[in-house]
Amino acid sequence: MRTIIKSLAGLALSAACIMTAMAQTVKTENVDIHVGADYLSVSADLVLDNLKLGSNKQIFITPVVKSSLDTPESDIAPEHFITLPSVLVNGRNMHVSYERGALRGFKEMKEHEIGKEVRRFNGTHQIVSYSERIPVKAWMRGRDTNVTFVFDSCGCGVRAAEEISKPYIVFTNPIKDMMWAMIIPEVEEIPITNHEGKARVQFEVDRTELHVDPYVCRNGQRIDNRAEIKVIDDSVKYALTDPNVEISSIELCGYASPESPYLHNVELADGRTKALAAYLAQRYNLPQEKVTYSSVPENWKEFREMVVSSDRLTERQRTQLLNLIDEPAYTPEQWDRKEWLLKTEPPYAALYKSFILPEWFPKLRATTFVVHTKLKNLADDDLAEVIKSTPEKMSLNQMYRVARLYPEDSEDFDNVMQTALKYYPRDQIAITNAASAAMAREDYERARQLIARGQDTPETDNLLGIIATAEGKYEEAKAYFEKAKAAGNVNAARNLEKLR
Repeated sequence: MRTIIKSLAGLALSAACIMTAMAQTVKTENVDIHVGADYLSVSADLVLDNLKLGSNKQIFITPVVKSSLDTPESDIAPEHFITLPSVLVNGRNMHVSYERGALRGFKEMKEHEIGKEVRRFNGTHQIVSYSERIPVKAWMRGRDTNVTFVFDSCGCGVRAAEEISKPYIVFTNPIKDMMWAMIIPEVEEIPITNHEGKARVQFEVDRTELHVDPYVCRNGQRIDNRAEIKVIDDSVKYALTDPNVEISSIELCGYASPESPYLHNVELADGRTKALAAYLAQRYNLPQEKVTYSSVPENWKEFREMVVSSDRLTERQRTQLLNLIDEPAYTPEQWDRKEWLLKTEPPYAALYKSFILPEWFPKLRATTFVVHTKLKNLADDDLAEVIKSTPEKMSLNQMYRVARLYPEDSEDFDNVMQTALKYYPRDQIAITNAASAAMAREDYERARQLIARGQDTPETDNLLGIIATAEGKYEEAKAYFEKAKAAGNVNAARNLEKLR
């Protein structure tokens, strides 16, 4: 029958806490740990050959079950730190006192549950066989649950005792055999970067031919488009400052001013923009289909902006012009009527002749352009450099290709997954893969947080099942695995078998 014994303070503490040297004299051999459905058993041989114990001394050798390998014992929750019955090794006098029951009732001493008491015979070969079992608890099925043997020679208690054995992992948790898989993102269009600008390329009246060199028109007007062409050139060069990018396409939109019949302006705006598109395709060696164009026959929108911001108009004139500009028009005839009123009606005609036609309208004949760039078709090693500087230019698939250059449990792999999540924060694949990367590093709390950000999928159910397994919550894990298996997740089906 096990008894509870209290050791005399004056005897047991006379050489207070000199455990380190003495602990090294006790060894454990043939350690065996077994977990059944409802119990955990520990057996071992305690070798006392090198232990020299004074006649009035005693030591406690105690197996301890705890839930963590890395957490200091002082930080482990009390419910995750359990001691098994101790072996009490007594010197000669202490052994006699123990057998006589003379050590009972001293208030100053620490308590130990004694499973076995033996007397140490100094200088002899002596092995104590140990075997005890305790009820198994759910947390003991965690992956880091371990058993160590500790040595207490001063009555300081088990938590202050020194370990005399390495931690023996309780291999009850199948977490090490659990399987999950990264999801390969589909190959998709590479993100496009847009570089916008506006150039006021001039054309001869009623003509659509583009003049890139200085040109004198039939009416004596001089056209010099070199500065405007340079505006486009500079934008293209800026867009291509990164040697890893190329032009994806150039998009043009040409605007005409509203001083001719609407249908004629349609032809002029379209023809002029088409001519500029053909020139740029040739200049930058692009297929014609990569330079797209559209046109706006009459640029009333920008005309309105000029009226609103001009300091050359009275408030009455501004209001009158805005009323005309905002008058609804849906057919060519309606647009032409608005132009005719602007030219002829007393509130507007003088303004039209003095500065609207000669000064404002030429500025309405503009071409807006957008240079679209994207990454070139790069090798994975080159993409690994791109992700360090301009990850916003990469597709999710390209980021995954970079991640595969590193081990899944590495910091580099995790960094790539976090970058993918930053630039694709709502993408379910990015979320799931980031959670998987956290799983590979055994950061289950981070994985759980990431999973909560996304949708409920078979892959995330499988991950949640693995997390529950790591925590020893087998019924919860089973439910997750069964749900994912029912949805066709092969890894969940395998994990369910491992759990069983």
